[in-house]
Amino acid sequence: MEIQKIKIEKISASPLNPRKTFDEVAIEELAANIEKQGLLQPITVRPTSEAPYLDEDTGEVINVKDTYEIVCGERRFRALQRLKAKEDEANIAKIKAHRKKTELYQTISCIVREMTDDEAFDAMITENLQRKDVDPIEEAFAFSQLMEKGRTLEDIALRFGKSTRFVFDRVKLNSLIPELKARVRDGEIPISGAMILSKLDDTEQARFHNDNEGQCNVIMIRRFVSNSFMELDRADWIKDNVDIWDDGTFKPCAECEFSTANHGCLFYEMNSEKANCTNPICYKKKQLAYVLRRIQAENGILVKNGEPLVFGKTVIVDDGPQSYWSEEKKTMHDNTLEAIKQLGYCIVNPNEAFRSKCWYDEEDERLQKMLDDSEIYRCISCFDYCGPEFKVQYYYIRKDVASTTSALADPKEIEKEKVRVQLKRAKEIVVEKTAETLRTWAQEKPYHERKVELTTNEQLVFDVMVLSHCKSSFLKSLGLDKYDKKSDFMKYVENNQADRAQWYRAFIAESLSDNNVNFYPYLQKCQNLLFSEQYPDEYLELGKKLGASFEKKQKKLNAQLKALDNTNTEEA
Repeated sequence: MEIQKIKIEKISASPLNPRKTFDEVAIEELAANIEKQGLLQPITVRPTSEAPYLDEDTGEVINVKDTYEIVCGERRFRALQRLKAKEDEANIAKIKAHRKKTELYQTISCIVREMTDDEAFDAMITENLQRKDVDPIEEAFAFSQLMEKGRTLEDIALRFGKSTRFVFDRVKLNSLIPELKARVRDGEIPISGAMILSKLDDTEQARFHNDNEGQCNVIMIRRFVSNSFMELDRADWIKDNVDIWDDGTFKPCAECEFSTANHGCLFYEMNSEKANCTNPICYKKKQLAYVLRRIQAENGILVKNGEPLVFGKTVIVDDGPQSYWSEEKKTMHDNTLEAIKQLGYCIVNPNEAFRSKCWYDEEDERLQKMLDDSEIYRCISCFDYCGPEFKVQYYYIRKDVASTTSALADPKEIEKEKVRVQLKRAKEIVVEKTAETLRTWAQEKPYHERKVELTTNEQLVFDVMVLSHCKSSFLKSLGLDKYDKKSDFMKYVENNQADRAQWYRAFIAESLSDNNVNFYPYLQKCQNLLFSEQYPDEYLELGKKLGASFEKKQKKLNAQLKALDNTNTEEA
C-alpha cells in the first residue's frame, strides 16, 4: 500500500460525505496532537475530474489530474488545514525578516485509490458509522442513503452490528424538520423524544419547535404528541376517570362518532390503543372541562379572589403567556384563565408571589415536612406548553411576607399560623391512618363470610355505596356531588329512606347503560329481564323489528351458502 505526500490545496472534501457537522473544539485538539506527535494515520483520497483552477498564492495552475477528493479522514485533513494556516501566517513574517520558510504542513500523507462514487460513498459511510461519537442525525441520513442504494434493513443492521429495529428507528429521524435536527445535535431534544416527534407532519413539528424553546424532556414531547394525535387513552379525563359528561354538554368518547375506535361499530374500550379523536375543537373543550372539574373538586381549600394566601390553602398559579407562543396558543391560554376567574378563584404569578419552585416529588417525605413547617405553598398550574392542564406544584415562600395580598407579616402571626397548620395536619393524619387501616381490614378480614341478615348499619353503608355510583346528573338533582367532599351521602340516605327505590333504579340504569354490557352476557340477560318487564310493548316491538331484519339477512346468506354448495358439486 503506497503512501503519497500530496499538497493540501489539491485536496477537497467530498460532497458525498454524509458527515456534515464537525466539533470545532475536537479538531483544535486533534491539530495540537498532530503538532506534537505528527500525523499517525494517512487519509484516503481518490482522484477527481475537476476543471483546472489557479492557486492564488503561488500563481500555479492546478491540472485536472492533480486534484483529489477525501474518502476517509476529513477530520485529520481539517486539523492539518489549521496547522497549514498557522504555518502560512508565520512564513509571511519570516519572508519579511528574510528568514527561511518552513513547510511542515503543506502536504499530507495520503493513500490514493481509484474508486467509483458508490464505492467512495460506501467507504465514507463505513468510516462514519464506526465512530464512537457518531451523530444520530447523520447516522439516520447514512442509513437512508444505503437503503436508497438497495440495501435492506437487515443488511445494514448486520453490517454495522445493530438491530434491525435500531436501523429502522434511526431512518425515521430523517423525517424531522431541519430546526429539530439541529436541536437534536445540540442536545436540546433527547433521541427518544426525537423518535416521538418524527411521527408528526412538518406543520406539527414546526409548531412544537416554535412553542417549546430550550431544553425539552420526553414527558413534554409525549404530551405534545398525544395532544396533536388526540390520543384518547392518554386524554386526562379518561386516564383520571373524571366525569365531564354529567351536564350533557359533551357526548362520552365511548359513544362519540369522532372517536376512531367507534368507526365500524367498534367501541373505545375494545380498541383503546388506536382510539383517536378527530375533532380538535371538541377535544380542547373537553380538556378545559376536565381542568375546571378538577379545580371545582378542590373547592374549600382554594384561595378565592380578594383572600390572602394563608398557610394550609392552595392557590392557582400562572406566569402568563410566553413571547414565543403562537397567537392560537395565547388565545387558548387567555380563555382558560378567564374560565377559572369566572369560578371566583384567585390566580397569582408564582414568580412574584413566591421565592422559587420546589422540585421534590409529591411522595417525597421532605415535601411533607416543609409543608408542616410552612416553608412551601401548595399551588395548582392550569396551563402548560400543550394547553389546559391540572398539575399540583409547590413553591418556596418568601421569608418577608405572609401573602401577596397583605403587608409585612407579624412574626408571631406566622408562628401561630404554623401551629394551626400543624394541628390541622395532625388531625388529617389520624383520619388518613384510620382509613388506611380499615381499608386493610376490608381486604383481609372474612367479613363477607357472615351469614346473618344485614344490620341497619350495613344496609345504610350499602345504600351509600349504591347512591355514590349513580349518574352525576341524578346526584346533582338531589343536591349531591360525588366530587364535592362536603356532600354528606350518609346523612342524605338517613333522611330519605322513602326514596331508596328511586336511587336503586338510578344505579341500575347507570350500570345497564355502561359499555360493559356489550361484552358480558350476564348483563345482557339483566337488560332483557328488566326492560321486558318494565316496557313490554316497546320491548316486543324491538324484538319484531330486529327479528325481521335477521330473517331477511339469514335468507340472503343461506342462499349464498346454497349457491356455493352447488358450485362445489359441479366442480367435483
